[in-house]
Amino acid sequence: MGRPTPEAAELIEPDLLAATWRIFVERGYSRTTIEAVARQARMSKRTIYQRYSSKDQLIEAAIRAALERWRSHVRETLTNTGPGAEDWLEEFVGRCLGIMVASEGRALMGFLLTEDETFQPVRDTVFAAVRQSIGVFSVLLAQRAPGLSAELAEDISFAVLDVMIGFATRLNALQPQLALEQIRARGPRFTAVVRLLVEVRGGAIAKAD
Repeated sequence: MGRPTPEAAELIEPDLLAATWRIFVERGYSRTTIEAVARQARMSKRTIYQRYSSKDQLIEAAIRAALERWRSHVRETLTNTGPGAEDWLEEFVGRCLGIMVASEGRALMGFLLTEDETFQPVRDTVFAAVRQSIGVFSVLLAQRAPGLSAELAEDISFAVLDVMIGFATRLNALQPQLALEQIRARGPRFTAVVRLLVEVRGGAIAKAD
């Protein structure tokens, strides 16, 4: 078929990562293969190997792309502080829990909980992204709670993350629709618990104006 045009080459990467991510979500890490990705993306294995030398590198890149989409989604909440904005903390919690109980979040959490240390590089990719998100959240906490040190804001952020992961893990034991219903029903109360944690550890935290 020959070498693709520059325009076509630019489209290969997002299509390839999207296909890899779909298979990872549907089948899990162990059952994701280069052959399956090639069929899904409608490209040759050779084309894939020209870009990624192994399945591990390909899945890492797909996970990194998905995490960046999630960070952008949540970042909208953390930076939306203008007049008339909703309670940013409640919106932040709702978005994070929604991601964790969606099929993509379930797949990634399941991988982190069940796969062994053979895939440590992939775990490192995920945890690095989490640390970046915690950093953004910590900065906003420090801005919203006068007198709160950067160190304490980071500690609180990790505590909030731990609480959310625990809640999402319990939700993921339910059917997806029931999990979403639980978020809607218990979301405000869960946010109140998070707010209490923040206030007890770091002082009062303001809502958006």
